[in-house]
Amino acid sequence: MNKLQKRGLLVAFILALFLQQPIASASEFIDNMPQVSPDPDRPGAMIWEKPGVDRAAYTRVMMEPITIFISPDSEYKGLNPDELKTLADTFRETVTRTLEPEIPVVNQAGPGVMYMRAALTDVDVAKKKRGLLGYTPIGFVAGVAKEAVAGPSVTLKNASLEIEMLDSVSGERLGVLVDKAPKSAGDDHLSWDSISKTFQYYADRFKARMQAAK
Repeated sequence: MNKLQKRGLLVAFILALFLQQPIASASEFIDNMPQVSPDPDRPGAMIWEKPGVDRAAYTRVMMEPITIFISPDSEYKGLNPDELKTLADTFRETVTRTLEPEIPVVNQAGPGVMYMRAALTDVDVAKKKRGLLGYTPIGFVAGVAKEAVAGPSVTLKNASLEIEMLDSVSGERLGVLVDKAPKSAGDDHLSWDSISKTFQYYADRFKARMQAAK
């Protein structure tokens, strides 16, 4: 084996070691992001869990409203309060419907309560085109009624989902999830519907793991 081949093998070996290492990434939402590693269950997602965490010690969950961070590079930066509330309600309703009654969702911290924080970060949206009727008072009223069913009036181009789990009493971090490509299997592009499916996926998995720990 010549020197060039040896050097190539050494570079490949170092690169392989680098790719196997946990990855840390900065976050506007999660302070002091821990060293996250690839999630074996979901391509594009990264996770971290406190070593030795006892899931069986937690029987209830408390949630704060989901936070939205619009990317500085977003084509459009307008999400009105009703649209933000729709996103927050969708997240809470999905998690609550999935967990209860086996794992109650509560509004007060205490022993055995896990605290869940979530955010959509790097959100890149484009404004949907509207006809002339969309700018009249009648069109506005009709648009609001339609959005209550169809979702926000902007098109989602990109986003990341970040979730942090804490002990509700001590504030100790228990787990972190970062999903840079929150699309469900079969979705060819990111959309509000695929985000909703992603909420459901992680709520189902969280419940399964909590129940398996009992």
